[in-house]
Formats: sequence, C-alpha cells, structure tokens
Amino acid sequence: MNIAILGGRFDPPHIWHFWTAQQILENVKGLDQVWYMPDYSNAFKPILASPSDRVEMLHFLETGRLKLSTIAVAKETVTYTVQVVQELVRDYNNNYYWVVGSDVVTEFTRWRDYLKLSRLIKFLVFPRKDYPIKILPPGFQKVGGNLLLSNISSSLIRERVRKGETISGLVFPEVENHIRKRNLYR
Repeated sequence: MNIAILGGRFDPPHIWHFWTAQQILENVKGLDQVWYMPDYSNAFKPILASPSDRVEMLHFLETGRLKLSTIAVAKETVTYTVQVVQELVRDYNNNYYWVVGSDVVTEFTRWRDYLKLSRLIKFLVFPRKDYPIKILPPGFQKVGGNLLLSNISSSLIRERVRKGETISGLVFPEVENHIRKRNLYR
C-alpha cells in the first residue's frame, strides 16, 4: 500500500486537516491512504491538549481512506520524525510518504537528522495560502492539482476559543463538542 503520513500537533484537529488529507488522496496518483499521526510532544512548539484528547478528536476526521495512527503518540516522548520514519520503513509491505505544508519547507534543516530523514522517505509538500513554493529540496514533491487552499490553523482556532468566539465550520461539530465538554483552550 502507498500511505501518506500527515503528522503534527493537531491541537486541535480542524476542517483543513481533513481537506488537506482528502486532497492529497485525490491528487497524488497511486496513494491508498492518508494517516493522521499526532505528536506526543513537539520539539518546536508546545501542545495544549492532552494526547488522549487529540487522538479522540482525530477519530472524527477518519473515513475509509483517512486513518488515525498512534505510532508517534504511543512513544510518550518528544516526537522526532526521523525516529517515526525509521520505524515505518521497516514495514516492507507499504511505501510511505511524509506530508509537510509549504510553510515548513524552509524550516526543514532544523529537524533532527534531516539529511538522514530525506534519504529514508519521500516528502509531499502541500501548498499553504501565503506560503508559495519556490524551491524544493531533493526528495520533495509538490502536491499539484486544482487545490483548495486556506489559512485556517489550530492556533487561530485556539485563539477564537480563548476569546469566546465561534469555531463552527472551522472544526467538525464533534470536535467542537469535545472542546466545549473538556473545556479545552480556555
């Protein structure tokens, strides 16, 4: 199987995480599934919601070909992509691709063992609004097609929750209910 990994904090998962994954399936030939892979802890940015809350919210984004993987979150330590990828590539039954947004490409050299990582796995770069793709490192491929782009982000949603503003339409209703029920991001 050919599987693209959409990793990240998912703090919280939002509608654009869903549409990014869906558009990757629609525009990358031969791809069978996209897996959401939440970090346990992130080396660059803090995570506010617990791993269990984020995993529970990500379940609402799953469909037949969009799946949740708890490989990284189960490690219960800072998530380093290179460690996760080393584990994935041991599975010879599948081919894996790592998805990054175009905003991350310029930061790639900050990632742990980025040179080794770029030899282990191919990268799919999904364009983000306001972050044009100029030059791609070797092993990086732009996701092309008639793509819908957005500037919706988890930080925007957290800020709206903190201010008491609506997040309807930015997250699935089940995610919004979970945020409200657990009093997250206040």
